[in-house]
Amino acid sequence: MKTAVARWVGLLIVAFSLQAANADSTHVAIQGYDVVAYFTEGKAVKGSSSYEVPFDDSNWQFANQSHKEMFTADPDRYMPQYGGMCAGGMAMGISAPANPENWVIVDGKLYIIAGSSAERAYWMAHAAENIEAADKFWTKRAYK
Repeated sequence: MKTAVARWVGLLIVAFSLQAANADSTHVAIQGYDVVAYFTEGKAVKGSSSYEVPFDDSNWQFANQSHKEMFTADPDRYMPQYGGMCAGGMAMGISAPANPENWVIVDGKLYIIAGSSAERAYWMAHAAENIEAADKFWTKRAYK
């Protein structure tokens, strides 16, 4: 457990030096990845500014018109948890950028995690506890 926590802390230190994953300086959410594609294609797919939708103070990009329309019809269905920030960081009470290519869907909700597939595997092994802890931290945040 101590080693896993040390790995998370190391990742979070690195993550703080990166641009935020939830929105960049032009307010493009999660580095321009298509949130609908995680559900429909089962993979991380870059979106395009040609299929962009402003929502919740960010611009969400999609790979095609169909995904843009699906999101517009039901954005809450596709929104990543914790504003697209690292689900592992949130579980530890830290708001940190995530890696849009390192993600998982649990109970129909999208979680994005910083780091590698090893960190995702660790997070998944403790998913229920991580989600519970992250949800508590997220609801306490005054600036979400």
